[in-house]
Amino acid sequence: MRRAVLLAPTFNPDRPVIERYEDLVRTVAFRYGERSQGIVFVLYDELIALRTVLAERPDAVPARAWARSVADRLAKRYREDFVDPPNPQLPCTVVSTDPLVVEFDRDAFERKYRGAVAEVAPDTYEITGPDNPDLVPGRPYMFVIDDAGRFLVWRRPFNFDELVFGRNRATVAGIPVAHPMLVPERLRATAAGEIVFIGSPTVAAVIVNTKSGHFRLPPSTAPVIYDACRSVLGLPDRAVDVFLVGGNDGAAADRR
Repeated sequence: MRRAVLLAPTFNPDRPVIERYEDLVRTVAFRYGERSQGIVFVLYDELIALRTVLAERPDAVPARAWARSVADRLAKRYREDFVDPPNPQLPCTVVSTDPLVVEFDRDAFERKYRGAVAEVAPDTYEITGPDNPDLVPGRPYMFVIDDAGRFLVWRRPFNFDELVFGRNRATVAGIPVAHPMLVPERLRATAAGEIVFIGSPTVAAVIVNTKSGHFRLPPSTAPVIYDACRSVLGLPDRAVDVFLVGGNDGAAADRR
């Protein structure tokens, strides 16, 4: 009944947007199976579209309800599908627990990634407030929150297939981009992953995941992201979607 009400044309002017994405979800599931990662791609794009609607019309109650439903489906898929197992070739160490800070190995960084730093550094951007006209809304960016609390992004947006399926094709100086490139001095992070900004020039919402094979921070660090979005971007928790890699350990409550 709830679904029928949300899709009623007289009650929900955003029904065509929702139905288009839901039809695409069903098509992908039919062609590639219910567990296809292509469904994650479609749901992510649908959530961005709904968050964009809400940025323009905050009182769009059906869109807000449907956005929460889509976010819940995405959170479940991230818990189940994007488990981040330890990778012995990408060494990192916990150097603090309050707050949790992870440091990437210096020798590994110098060997694998130093050659790209000169090109990445000029495009490393610190977010210091809600107005960020140089960031393209609706596109995913790589981000790190370092041990000093700086909210850093790489100012080159990715494509959505890279966001969902991996950044292996994104290279700088022939080197695949990696989160430690954003913090080459200390190689430390309290949060890392990918972020989509909604609204421009003032950010009205964000969609974040914690996919970082290099820092591999646990889901319990999600409050760091919420805190940064409140203090730096001025966003309420209901305007922040965080999708956790590795399973939800219960530390990040549903705050939408």
